[in-house]
Amino acid sequence: ADEVLAPVALEVMALQGLLDFRRHLDSIQRYHPELSLRYVLPTFMDRRVRKSDEIYGQLATYFAAQLCPPVRYNVRLSEAPGYGQTIFEYAPRSHGAADYQALAERIMTDE
Repeated sequence: ADEVLAPVALEVMALQGLLDFRRHLDSIQRYHPELSLRYVLPTFMDRRVRKSDEIYGQLATYFAAQLCPPVRYNVRLSEAPGYGQTIFEYAPRSHGAADYQALAERIMTDE
């Protein structure tokens, strides 16, 4: 694999973790120069929480080219694995399903 998709929860510590991950990825690229951070996927977006918007804005500043549309907070995403189902099987009309469908379409069209 030459491309990395990094999911990041829209929380302060997760943003710091992504920045740390980026530094590690940079050092790995010395040995595997084709490796790149292709997508940054914000997760747990909740517009009711001010910090979500703030951290999304910071991601847009640091990772504008790699930033994917966010996956909105959706309880169905947490419930689906408990039933052994994907979000598309468990709640196909949910925000979570729509957000992951949009991600899949973006990746498919970027090829």
